[in-house]
Amino acid sequence: MEGIKPVRFVGQASRYKDTGLTQKQQVEIIQKFKDGEYNTLVATSVAEEGLDIPSTDLVVFFEPVPSEIRSIQRKGRTGRKHAGRVVVLMAKGSKDEAYHWSSNRKEKNMFRTMKNLELEPEAPVAEKLPVGDGNLQDGAGGQTKLVDFPAQQTQEPKTSAVVKVMVDQREIRSHVVHTLEKLGTDVTLTTLEVGDYVVSDRVGIERKTAEDFLSTLLDGRDLFGQVSDLKRAYDRPLMIIEGEGIYTARQVHPNVIRGVLAAITIDFGIPIIFSRDEEDTAALISVIAKREQVDSKREISLHGKKTASTLPEQQEYLVSAISEIGPVVARNLLRHFGSVERIMAASREELMKVELVGPKTADRIREVVGGEYKG
Repeated sequence: MEGIKPVRFVGQASRYKDTGLTQKQQVEIIQKFKDGEYNTLVATSVAEEGLDIPSTDLVVFFEPVPSEIRSIQRKGRTGRKHAGRVVVLMAKGSKDEAYHWSSNRKEKNMFRTMKNLELEPEAPVAEKLPVGDGNLQDGAGGQTKLVDFPAQQTQEPKTSAVVKVMVDQREIRSHVVHTLEKLGTDVTLTTLEVGDYVVSDRVGIERKTAEDFLSTLLDGRDLFGQVSDLKRAYDRPLMIIEGEGIYTARQVHPNVIRGVLAAITIDFGIPIIFSRDEEDTAALISVIAKREQVDSKREISLHGKKTASTLPEQQEYLVSAISEIGPVVARNLLRHFGSVERIMAASREELMKVELVGPKTADRIREVVGGEYKG
């Protein structure tokens, strides 16, 4: 675009195909920006704080943030010498809007609290240490009186309801936990038999990074078993897949991944939400917890309140517990043989007569049923 002289401005850390800038390079770029050699900084979050460029009059952010502190810091990048403008881009109807209104509300609460703590206009502010009899003395030996706050200002500001989240201990190393605490969430670490996060008596959340999700498929771990347990334990189960690159694994064809996602969503009835990163995941969990505990007035419960499974559900669960068998194949087997007992007694050839049951699945069933226990 004519008139635009951009320059890249990032942090010191280097990532894949992206080399960071040294501190010296950062200083040089800022100076050239001040001198007019560049007139546009294309920056990461490293430019949100610590930069003093008084002449900046426009800042464009490609996404909002839920933190009022970061939001204020962002706005402070412009309008220092004269009126400036801040533009925040967001997708209508997405979590971007929730972030925007969340930070706005927190900013208003912060400024309201600060206003309640302001001193009377005519009262001088004493910034010296007390000496002798407890009065304050200035450099000339005169005395400055201590300022009393009005009685009404000693009251603690009203705080919003604190939501609770129960987190499996294995998640302690995740930045999600620390971000939840920064968002004001009351985090309780415990051992969860099912899921990674519990936000109410009916909502349990299984969190998987994109890498972990792919590893589950490659390593042969029982993903459907985890999903089935989550479905049985909670009336409103949820899976969050965090990060990008879910379709980039060369060892797994994209259609296989799509099939697994379809099975989780349609066959098990578990919604899947994709999050950008750990901070995004924490913000989602916080919003869900607030909806459940504050808006819906639901209590948090470690084990959930899933209603008792029907006999067909228990039968499907037993059959689908065998790896290589999803809920659709389990139902096909039960319809064909009529009972779990007959499935377990069926031969390899009889099993392969069932729709969607191939040699690999039939062999796996016979291995589980007839194999010697070596535990």
